[in-house]
Amino acid sequence: MPEFEAIIGLETHIQLNTDSKIFCACKADSWGDPPNTNICPVCCGLPGVLPTLNSAAVEKAVLLAAAMRADSIQPLSYFARKNYFYPDLPKGYQISQYDEPLARGGAMVVPLDDGQLLTVGIAKLHLEEDAGKTIRETGRRLIDFNRCGVPLVEMVTEPDLRSADQAAQYLIRLRQLLRWLGISEGDMEKGQLRCDANVSIRDIGSTGLNPKTEIKNVNSIEAVRQAIEVEIERQAREVNQGGTVKAWTLNWDEDTGTLHKMRSKETEADYRSRAGPTPCYPDRVLEIRYPN
Repeated sequence: MPEFEAIIGLETHIQLNTDSKIFCACKADSWGDPPNTNICPVCCGLPGVLPTLNSAAVEKAVLLAAAMRADSIQPLSYFARKNYFYPDLPKGYQISQYDEPLARGGAMVVPLDDGQLLTVGIAKLHLEEDAGKTIRETGRRLIDFNRCGVPLVEMVTEPDLRSADQAAQYLIRLRQLLRWLGISEGDMEKGQLRCDANVSIRDIGSTGLNPKTEIKNVNSIEAVRQAIEVEIERQAREVNQGGTVKAWTLNWDEDTGTLHKMRSKETEADYRSRAGPTPCYPDRVLEIRYPN
């Protein structure tokens, strides 16, 4: 497909390796534990509860922002309520950051196989809580709330990647950095590092951005590479046949190596800024005494 180039941006969710969850004292790492055993009224969103911010999660997020050479680490950032309905979201909203995230800007330098260095810009980095997990069994969907409230860093890149191989190299380098910093194991198979890929194509030489698709539910770096390659080929085929690329959310089926449409792109989630439990003061975090 020499007439097109791919434009790729990645959204990564990084599970921080704190002992407890981001707003309560429940055990954070529940991998392999029986379902719904590491939960409490706070992470289940029961009426009257008062979330308390975990200082260790803020410290680890600030450390990552510094390693990314963030342009600015906000002296004050706020949590918001991201409102949407899904069965594994017990409160009906996710406590996240939106208009005042923890950090903005920065970049990661990625060595490529040909010896060149690629600079991948970071649009923003923010803290949020994880949702639960939907387990699909034959004819049933089961909900496990163990993961609710686990601290996450969401990091969004600029659309600086141009191939599936570059995206894979970025994830490899990011996982190495997370382990070296000691803030996450970054094991994609355990959900400690999750990646959504935004993919579009354009004519070579063009500077505009065309409608993009978002690939979800990818559980390994190699799967990210394969899914992006399949989607680039699909978009090019669609355009060459006179069609247009629609802004879909796609699900990757690793067993068959195929992508399936989950839904059309929805409008932006309803963020209700500053409605969360507490402001976040990174420069004062060492003065806070909460469970870590």
